[in-house]
Amino acid sequence: MTQYHANKSFQSEFSDSEILHKVSEITSPQPQVCDCETQEDRLWSAIPHIVWKTQADGWATYFCDRWEEYTGLPAAAALGFGYLARVHPEDRPRLLARSQTSKFPPPSYEILFRLQTREGTYRWHLARGGPANLDSQEVLEWVGTYTDIDAIQNTPAEPQAEPEFLPHQVPSEDNFTAKNLCEAGTVRDAEDELHAIDRFTNLLSQRAGSLCQLLQGIADATVEAIVGAEFCLIALLEYDCSGLKVSAVGGKENFGKGKTPHVQNKLLWKAFATGEPVLLRSESSDGLLPAAACAAAIESGPSGRLGVLAIGNGKDSRAIDWQTQQLLAVMGKQAAIAINNALAIEKLKKQEQLLDLQNELLIRQQEELENQGRRIQQQKLQLLEAAKLKSQFLGIMSHELRTPMNAIIGFSQLLLRQHKQLLTAQQTEMVGRILDNGKNLLLLINDILDLSKIESGRTELKSEKFDLAHLVMDVALEFQNQAAEKNVVMSLSVCLQDQFIVNDKLRLRQILVNLVSNAVKFTHQGSIYIEVRELNCARLIITVRDTGIGICEKDIPHIFDKFHQGDQTTTRQYPGTGLGLAICASLVKMINGTITAESQPKKGSIFRIEFPRKVYPKKLTG
Repeated sequence: MTQYHANKSFQSEFSDSEILHKVSEITSPQPQVCDCETQEDRLWSAIPHIVWKTQADGWATYFCDRWEEYTGLPAAAALGFGYLARVHPEDRPRLLARSQTSKFPPPSYEILFRLQTREGTYRWHLARGGPANLDSQEVLEWVGTYTDIDAIQNTPAEPQAEPEFLPHQVPSEDNFTAKNLCEAGTVRDAEDELHAIDRFTNLLSQRAGSLCQLLQGIADATVEAIVGAEFCLIALLEYDCSGLKVSAVGGKENFGKGKTPHVQNKLLWKAFATGEPVLLRSESSDGLLPAAACAAAIESGPSGRLGVLAIGNGKDSRAIDWQTQQLLAVMGKQAAIAINNALAIEKLKKQEQLLDLQNELLIRQQEELENQGRRIQQQKLQLLEAAKLKSQFLGIMSHELRTPMNAIIGFSQLLLRQHKQLLTAQQTEMVGRILDNGKNLLLLINDILDLSKIESGRTELKSEKFDLAHLVMDVALEFQNQAAEKNVVMSLSVCLQDQFIVNDKLRLRQILVNLVSNAVKFTHQGSIYIEVRELNCARLIITVRDTGIGICEKDIPHIFDKFHQGDQTTTRQYPGTGLGLAICASLVKMINGTITAESQPKKGSIFRIEFPRKVYPKKLTG
């Protein structure tokens, strides 16, 4: 016999009857052998089919390894009605109904259906099944195979191939029974159904509240609306889809104290897996199971299957019939709508609560930010006021100190000019010290006064046209004698096509004086080089390079800070307030220029000033 698998065909060494017989033997209960390959395992591997075994109602009890290889679903997950997840939804009822038969001896069957592969596509398969217990008068178990025949089923050239594999199907027993009941007039009138559904809907509308209250209301309403239902169970799918959990029970009052109604798990799973209502009757009188039970899926189009709605009667096996089965299916759909609405309402309530919390948190954060903003603004005003008072104080004190200091310097110069007639040599030396210290102190006072004016915004530009080369030469000549006394060579280079610029002559001179005086102060040997050149027709650059003591790398980012000095101790070798470079930076900014510094300890420093050729008057704001 030729077997078909996917797109390949090959010759099998077994006939159909032999395959079913061998499968029955393989799947029959027998002692398990751990980690050992038995003769049956090798025979099973040689069969090019998916081998399966189910109970009479379609409850799967066995799948071979080829099932997982083909579908990607583990065999353990396919047991029960789990395998129906890989069967096309339209084929599930046919596949289950075909296994139910009342004929004796029970015949083998063949049926076409679509099975989903591990890649997610559906392929046509031929299901062959036969009773595993041939000697029994009723089918206890089915055993069979699934064979991939998609290549044949989809071949246009052979449209007559289907009858070879699939005999004519007879109507399912469920449809046949329903038809007979309808003809016999045993089905409840349509008007009664509408009344039951209307009563169920009215009862649901009266039970508003949380999801738990709604579920309990559905269970109670189902018992009240369906005649013959002693109890109702609602089982919802777990959040992780691991199982069905009973969430509500209606009709507890119909049972004794301490007793809880329950139904078989496979009834619930079958209804959930197939989406079709399932009716189960039991003639047992042990009291553990109801005499009649029916389950229908709680399902709606948008959300799919949410769970199962089940009813039962503990004593009368005929209390629930086919018509009740269909009625329960309708109620399951209505229950799904109510549950979806309740879930949506709960979700909206949670979102509203979350939004309220977020709004409250945002309001608190906004209030805190506003408070912080007010505190920062208040601190800013206090700092501005303190800075203003400090600048005013420095300005006043500098002015008050400047007046007597000018008098001291003037009298010292007058005494030195008349030293031959009035002063001895020792007195002349002492007056000279007074004059030098007075000049140094006056420079410090001037620095403080300039800084206070800059910070208070009282420094203004006074642009004028002047010769830049002459200005730089005058500054160099002013410090030439001091450099010569230290044996330091000072040189000047001016390379300008147009020596005239429009700028604040006084401020530019002050900048150059600070830079050259620092070069002379910190250079003890070597040279000082001043260079003036044009970057382009609109911008100029002045460079002051020395071979002095240099600046540490960690101090370079802070050399333009106010009151910053490399040596902050009171015993430092070089006096000063640390305001010279800070004043330079502020003045350079005022003339729309930039100042940069490069330095290496014991090798010297380089300061560069870049500024425009023409600067218009502008008041300094910072």
